[in-house]
Amino acid sequence: MGDALNIFRRFRQSAISHPTAFSHMYERNRLSVFRYIYSLVGGSTDDAEDLTAETFIRAWKARHSFEGNVDIAIGWLIGIARRLVIDNYRRNAVRKTSNLHPNLKAGSTTEEEVLVIQQKQRLLDLLNELPNDQREVIVLRYMLGWKVNQIAAHMGLSENNISVIIHRILAILREQMDVRSQGKPYETRS
Repeated sequence: MGDALNIFRRFRQSAISHPTAFSHMYERNRLSVFRYIYSLVGGSTDDAEDLTAETFIRAWKARHSFEGNVDIAIGWLIGIARRLVIDNYRRNAVRKTSNLHPNLKAGSTTEEEVLVIQQKQRLLDLLNELPNDQREVIVLRYMLGWKVNQIAAHMGLSENNISVIIHRILAILREQMDVRSQGKPYETRS
């Protein structure tokens, strides 16, 4: 009886089992998944693209185990992406950084463009210093545009708790951006 049940579970149809349904789900969510991963990996476009592709490869392989409708697939995809980003961090424990941002080409940018790129990089660096759960809340809220109630449901916390977390993280980020923009050394929290 147990074998029959396992076979049934393996071949049951989920909302994204059919290639066409999966394709629609992919088109609907690929940019959100990319933005989520991009924010977590610190602005590396190549890494974000690779991890986004791997997210959808794993989703395709596990599509029969997906439970729910296409509208909630983003939460499932974000979970897959989060695990891949964590695995990526473990593999690349020592990260190499360069002094010149990859979007900068010698002699081709104005001073204002350089400052904007530096500010974006500073913000990504600050996000990377946050604990994973705090970083995820900020990415979901501001990079993916999720509402507080969606984040709360995804993370298993109350809406009030998520609102307080967002408020506190933004205060910390604002303070750190001010500190860094004044040329003071980085402050680390332990």
